[in-house]
Amino acid sequence: MGDQPVIKIYPPGTYVELDGDALYLGRDCHLAGLISCLLNRVVSNRHCVIRREGAERWMLEDLGSTNGTWIHGGRLAGKTLLHTGDEFTLGQHGPRVECCQGFGGTGADRTIAEDDLPLAEAVTLLTAPQTPQREPAEAGGWKPADARDGSADKPLRVGRTPSVRLVHQRTGEELTATGYTIVIGRDPASAQILIRADDEKHVSGRHTEIQFYSDGRVVVRDLGSRNGTWLNDRPLKDDAPLNVGDRLLLGNAPTELVVAALKT
Repeated sequence: MGDQPVIKIYPPGTYVELDGDALYLGRDCHLAGLISCLLNRVVSNRHCVIRREGAERWMLEDLGSTNGTWIHGGRLAGKTLLHTGDEFTLGQHGPRVECCQGFGGTGADRTIAEDDLPLAEAVTLLTAPQTPQREPAEAGGWKPADARDGSADKPLRVGRTPSVRLVHQRTGEELTATGYTIVIGRDPASAQILIRADDEKHVSGRHTEIQFYSDGRVVVRDLGSRNGTWLNDRPLKDDAPLNVGDRLLLGNAPTELVVAALKT
């Protein structure tokens, strides 16, 4: 592993390298790459964030989660400074996160900086009952040969938001969006890439979705659209790998979008 901060998420023990200034953890796949154990029902959509402050300080902050973020035996209130060796959980008995390297110091050498929250203020006991945990199904499917696998040798790298750039073949317009999940369609409330032209009403409100995974995969799927999606002239029935140069055809008119760039 490199010099970047690295955490390990249990179960089953997946190494994740922080690539960027913030790593959001939660069930909402717009926040970070899809890590299967975070789909546990005890985890909120926006649960907590590990955020860089200054050159070497990394702070853990709860984001108003239902079941709380727990560290040093109590529920986190506000934010606290992380050290190498620290552990915290999403929910009192939910997925566990270990700070493996790159956070400065160690838990045994913990000292509270003048501008760090005192531990008594950072942690409060939780008395409300916890939501029962529900284990998610294991993720599967296509995986490229050179994918990061979440091991110590090849940790998943998340934190830097991925992006896609598409080119509308008829108009030449470039369509860009960022996020781990990008919806293409006509609904401005839910689509990150909007298809608005009057002669493209064959496109559904939520037509097609591009999903970036933390192990480097990029897949595309149809969202049950009225008129279907084609990938390189083949009807899209299930998740399929997406690559630069691929053509997406939306509907039977069709709207043709070419993948010009994928930034993972």
